[in-house]
Amino acid sequence: MSTDLPTAPARRVDVFDGIRGIAILLVVVSHGWALWPVTWISDHAVPSAIFRSGNYGVSIFFVVGAFVSTRALLRGLDSPVGLNPAVAFVRRFLRLSGQLYLLLGVVVLVSVFDLGDPFSDKVTRASVLHIGTYTWNWYLQGHSVAARSDLGHLWYLSVDLQVFVVILLLVHLLRRHRAWLVVALGALLVLCAWWRFHVSGTELLYVSLLRSTVRMDAPVAGALAAAALPYLGSLRPYARPAATVSLLALVPLLHLNVSNASYFSWWGLLLDAALVTFVVSCSLAVPPPAVTRAVGNKVLTWLGRWSLGIYLWHYPVFYFVSRHTHEWRWQARTVLAVLVCAAMVWFGHRVAERRVTTLLRSPVWEELSAGVWPYLRRRSRSMRVNRRLTDSSLMPKRRFTRS
Repeated sequence: MSTDLPTAPARRVDVFDGIRGIAILLVVVSHGWALWPVTWISDHAVPSAIFRSGNYGVSIFFVVGAFVSTRALLRGLDSPVGLNPAVAFVRRFLRLSGQLYLLLGVVVLVSVFDLGDPFSDKVTRASVLHIGTYTWNWYLQGHSVAARSDLGHLWYLSVDLQVFVVILLLVHLLRRHRAWLVVALGALLVLCAWWRFHVSGTELLYVSLLRSTVRMDAPVAGALAAAALPYLGSLRPYARPAATVSLLALVPLLHLNVSNASYFSWWGLLLDAALVTFVVSCSLAVPPPAVTRAVGNKVLTWLGRWSLGIYLWHYPVFYFVSRHTHEWRWQARTVLAVLVCAAMVWFGHRVAERRVTTLLRSPVWEELSAGVWPYLRRRSRSMRVNRRLTDSSLMPKRRFTRS
């Protein structure tokens, strides 16, 4: 029997992509100060909540991303070949690095040929080096003056990969003790929350925003939700109303997490809790139609699927357009910036993202997960056999004559 309604997994994926679409919109407009005046925005509560919620959007990325990636790790444990930590790390590294390295290459070219680029070659080299090695957030804590400010937003990718390594190690070490994995992630989350309060109360907020240990509460919460999901089946009857309530709770939490100070208070942790409730509820049961319509529509899901490219390109494009259009009206400058950003996102998708996606879908990863060295031995043996066959086919054939 055919139906026009999407399947349950499709609805869940759409909802997760849709909420990431909301997150990327919030992150992009929070950086719009480079293009438009912000006086009127700061003087009004509702616009201020929308245009200053970059941290809110990043928390969505962290929770949803860690939830999805941890579930993939746990599925890898349950697969016939098991989970190979080295292979899982390489796959995650490639996923993040495809468009990132392309962006860094473009930045280097711009720094060479753009006479209006305000950053020295030394600053550009140091910035590119630390971004490419995923140590950018560490570098920014002590070298903010000697760093490219148009790439500051890329701290997120560094923290994302660093916390992924921590979660990956916990999953691997406790692979035979799933209940203890939940306990370990829960204890780590409590420790992260305590450390978050401590650091934000004793250090500059700028430093707190960049510390891996201060920003890892959201991804750890997402990983905990994924690990605990198999034990939450008894909550399935309450999943659909919980999805609706948690989604509605995200609206006032948008306003309550506007400032950095409030984000590092209990309101930031309540945001983690609402997001965890949302992803768990949508995983236990089919999301309600109202939720699917609200965050699973085509526009938001499209933005969510392209969110990595949009996140990478928008900030440097805003900076580039802004410094070359000083005399323009902000409306025209904004339109140009959006068009250039769209073009670069499309360019990054065509050049890097599609190739990375194709590579990550290759069946070779399953073979590598079964064992890297056995795979290499099989490949070496196969190459030797092919070489012998090729050599034998190229040898001249002997002619035999009958006497």
